[in-house]
Amino acid sequence: MRIARPVLTLAAAAACTALHALAIPGRAAAQQATAPAAAEYVAVHVTDAANGAAVADAEVWIGGTRTRTDAGGRALLPLRQVRETLMVRRLGYGDSLVEIAAGATTLEVALQPVAVPMAGVEATGRRMPMSPPLQRFYARLDRGHGSFVTREQIERRKPRRLTDLFREIPGVRVANTSRGDRLVMTGATPAMYRVGPRWEAGDCPVQYYLDGISYQPDFAGVPNDVRPDEVEGIEVYRRLSEVPVEYRRRGAECGVVLIWLKERT
Repeated sequence: MRIARPVLTLAAAAACTALHALAIPGRAAAQQATAPAAAEYVAVHVTDAANGAAVADAEVWIGGTRTRTDAGGRALLPLRQVRETLMVRRLGYGDSLVEIAAGATTLEVALQPVAVPMAGVEATGRRMPMSPPLQRFYARLDRGHGSFVTREQIERRKPRRLTDLFREIPGVRVANTSRGDRLVMTGATPAMYRVGPRWEAGDCPVQYYLDGISYQPDFAGVPNDVRPDEVEGIEVYRRLSEVPVEYRRRGAECGVVLIWLKERT
């Protein structure tokens, strides 16, 4: 025996759909309230509340969608819900939070200018000397070849004797002798000076310059008689390869020390 299957006509299907909608009215209303058309956008125009000028590069966002305003202060954002909240932020202005009315397609936002606190900046720098020799000293200091002692370091350390400044320079040894303190450049001794009755084994005489004037090698008067408060800067070159060309003379292989006095005011 064959059982006749019920046939659902288009008219019957439409009737069933209508009855289902009447039975659940809240669901249809909710779907209509939370799902606007996919093509809905809001055009935002951001201006300065003080002068009306367009505010470029302001950050604007709705929900998870963010963008920035163009040079004319304009941006376009999609609306995904009936009720949305727009947030606008720009450095130099207070934040703005705007509720977007249902059906709105354009929105004007005026930002209030606010003062931005900045951390204090202290400008420091050394006074550049006027004399060409001292200008060349600071130029070599900036290049960094050799070891240097500046006036600022001398004033901070307040040494009792000038030779005290050399005790912290790598590769320089201060030896006490009957003629006063003597500087020795460790590791800079050429073979011709390694043995001799005049100097200790392994030492050789350092070449001194005071304000560009050369003195007899190992002349004790230069490092021992100059007062630290008279000095603008010191240059120490342990090896011949470090010595500036203009001071690379005979005897420079044992080390060169240049001492520059302060300018007279």
